[in-house]
Amino acid sequence: MVDEQGGAVRPRRGRPEDYADFARLFRELGVEDPPPSREVWEEELMRRSFFLDGPEGPMAYAVTDVLGQEGEVGYVVNLVVAPGQRGRGLGRRMMEVLAAHFRARGCRRWMLYAEPDNVPAVALYTSVGMRLGEMDTVWRLARTQVAGLPPAPEGLAVVPVAESELEALTVAFGLVPGKLERFSAQTTHRLRRLVHRDEPGAVRLGMMDMRPFAGVLVPFIAATPGHARALLEEAFSELGLEELRVVSRDGALNEALEAAGARPVMRTVEMSGAL
Repeated sequence: MVDEQGGAVRPRRGRPEDYADFARLFRELGVEDPPPSREVWEEELMRRSFFLDGPEGPMAYAVTDVLGQEGEVGYVVNLVVAPGQRGRGLGRRMMEVLAAHFRARGCRRWMLYAEPDNVPAVALYTSVGMRLGEMDTVWRLARTQVAGLPPAPEGLAVVPVAESELEALTVAFGLVPGKLERFSAQTTHRLRRLVHRDEPGAVRLGMMDMRPFAGVLVPFIAATPGHARALLEEAFSELGLEELRVVSRDGALNEALEAAGARPVMRTVEMSGAL
């Protein structure tokens, strides 16, 4: 396998000793998060990662996941080409590697999230059959700004999500089948949902996946901005942080967060297609 300039490129799976290169390339994503810890790398991410090696070492990496009740959706968590190696077709080569991996796992579709302003990336993903979907906004919210949201309705409580509730929540909020089941099994995720004392079985009130290591809530879904406030108050209390990032694609919630003083830090668009 060679790149567009004729240099040898070798794809391979991640290894424990790749952590330094992973952390270095992770910073090229342009996100505010620090790289996940070595422990998270070795316990969760390494076995789901791929690297493209050149004569001087790693030139690109990707982290993947397989979602769906029967593993039918391949998810590209992130993909990074080293700054000095861009323009050599390595992104396309990595997508070819990932497509083969997902097909071997029985996946029929694949998906990822891209920054809509990243024209080369969107063009690459479109060229392999992916299409643009819904837009998400990532907000940075301070604990003190939660008070600027509409009051939460009385009678709400935030509770852990039970395993028996995962399918109903997936259907209610239109999530990728199997996604919540996957996250509920990981120690780096904490799933919570809203209940009302008068309707304990209602599932459309709201839910969130808290990721303490990153200080981010995604997915984050609420029936109204007031319901969102109840979730956010619980998240700040449970995690003990002064700032959180909230990922939302709800127009009313986005307006309420902006009015409360939250800062938009990134927009991403869902892209997906058949394999």
